Amino acid sequence: MNTIQQHTEEQQQQEEVRQTRIRQAGFTLIELIMVIVILGILAAVAVPKFTDLSAEAEAAAANGVLSAINSATATNFAAVKAGKADAVAITTGPTLLATLDGGLPAGWTQNGLVLSHTGKDGKTYTITVSAETATGRATAALTVQ
Repeated sequence: MNTIQQHTEEQQQQEEVRQTRIRQAGFTLIELIMVIVILGILAAVAVPKFTDLSAEAEAAAANGVLSAINSATATNFAAVKAGKADAVAITTGPTLLATLDGGLPAGWTQNGLVLSHTGKDGKTYTITVSAETATGRATAALTVQ
């Protein structure tokens, strides 16, 4: 009988261990709430930083267009000075656009030698290009309003 009692006690202990494991298998409500609070704080900190990056990206894109125009005007001026047959001095909007590989960037408008773009941040980026002369290449300047 002693053996049967031992076997029964062992089974009871195993059942208690199994029941304890089942009760401890999940997360408590407090643990879940703490995770949600931490995620909320992280989101509140990250969203403003992402918004700031959008404004910086708009400014960087405008500076990229400015650099492309300055590079194109320098290359074009060198071609004109070298006497390249198809090189034309930049004096008008169409001659400016002809120097840009790929043409006018998306979202930009052109009015003569002035290119402009209104960003998602509400700022207007304006690039004004001076006409090329016999002694100097066309130059571009960026203004932000």
